[in-house]
Amino acid sequence: MKLWIVAGLVTLVCLGVYRPHHNAGFILDDFYTVVHNPLIKNPSLYRNIWSSRLYDANQSSGYIKFGYYRPVLQSSWILDYRLFGLNAAGYQWLNLFIHAFNCLLVYILCCQIFEQKTLALKACLLFCVFPAQEWVVRYVTGRGDELSALFALVSLLVLLRVFKTGNKNGYVPVFLFWALSALTREVAISYIFYAFLIYHSLNQRNLNRFCFWWVLIGLLPLLLIWSIIPKQGNILALHTLYFASIGFCLWMAQLRFRGVVLLFVFFAAISVVQGRFWTTEKVLLRHIRSLEWWPGTVADQQLLMKYDDDIQGIKGMVDQSQDPLIKAMWLRRLGVVYFEHRDFFSAQVYFNQALIYNPLDVDALDALAVLSHYSQQEAESLKYLDRALKINPAYPDTLRTLGVYYYLQKDFPQARTFLSRCLFFEPDNAQARDLLGLARQAN
Repeated sequence: MKLWIVAGLVTLVCLGVYRPHHNAGFILDDFYTVVHNPLIKNPSLYRNIWSSRLYDANQSSGYIKFGYYRPVLQSSWILDYRLFGLNAAGYQWLNLFIHAFNCLLVYILCCQIFEQKTLALKACLLFCVFPAQEWVVRYVTGRGDELSALFALVSLLVLLRVFKTGNKNGYVPVFLFWALSALTREVAISYIFYAFLIYHSLNQRNLNRFCFWWVLIGLLPLLLIWSIIPKQGNILALHTLYFASIGFCLWMAQLRFRGVVLLFVFFAAISVVQGRFWTTEKVLLRHIRSLEWWPGTVADQQLLMKYDDDIQGIKGMVDQSQDPLIKAMWLRRLGVVYFEHRDFFSAQVYFNQALIYNPLDVDALDALAVLSHYSQQEAESLKYLDRALKINPAYPDTLRTLGVYYYLQKDFPQARTFLSRCLFFEPDNAQARDLLGLARQAN
């Protein structure tokens, strides 16, 4: 079968299964990595991507305790932002085409190693619709897995050519593509073992053994994650199955044609049904809630901290939380709920309690500044904002709130200063942009 026919077939399958919803929204960590990430929005901040961790750009992600140095992944979102702004569907479209390209690379790799095009095509199509891919294609932050896999597959294909031709100059691009893979997602460090696997497979083409070791190597990061972060959760762990699933799909591709067709239809149906839940966070919240003990994972808690209005339930989570940062976030959620109920006294109590467990919680400080303004305690409001500004001078929410504060005080030069700084880090902040226009007209 011609390569371009395989490419067209894979693209059609991906479009049929993963086509983004027109009203798709950002979910979970997307708000930290994309929506409120100034490093991908302002050209003068692009260079900071290479000296920052993935979640450093947004102070609200303080519960993330790990480095996650992924500059190539962050850099990829610059193109998305230039093309689509904050339209999540656009990001998902790009994820879809990266996945389709990976499927084609899987086909080429299997052809090169085992020289069986029919087997390679079946493995490629099963990999295309494997249900775990949902978290990679539709989840914008999940791009780290598929983009890292893309660079790793290219690296392995070049390495395979080096093994066959003996041209040692090929080791340079092998290392470069592997480095890009590692700078996209840290699990690429384990991909080094695949080089040894491919080398031995050229001499002993034992397909079952190859599939076993491929899956085992791919599962190593998952096993480490579960041992280090037990509550990372069974759903979020599907991220790490992306590369490992290549070996599993290749193993299943040994079935007769009818069996592969049935598996393909079954996998595709699951992925299509799953896709219905990838529209908004609230829809995903209901879906996750129906799948597992509640709330058992970081994903559960992250969604609940935004939308849960059950005061008693939130208090229960405060009591259960052992991590001070998680406890602080639940206390802040409690403060938000009371604020929405117009119980400002209780809201102030819980925001202050959140600060006891996390003194660097700038969102709690900004909320206390707003509450102080409602109580006509302007000096107290400014004190909270100054404290938040010292913690993070580049946090757009604090800068916007300071702009609003000075605008209400009719100090328009100061208002323009802080609103302009807010737009420097968050150029799509509509409230800051509109208020800056009014501040400019006021003088």
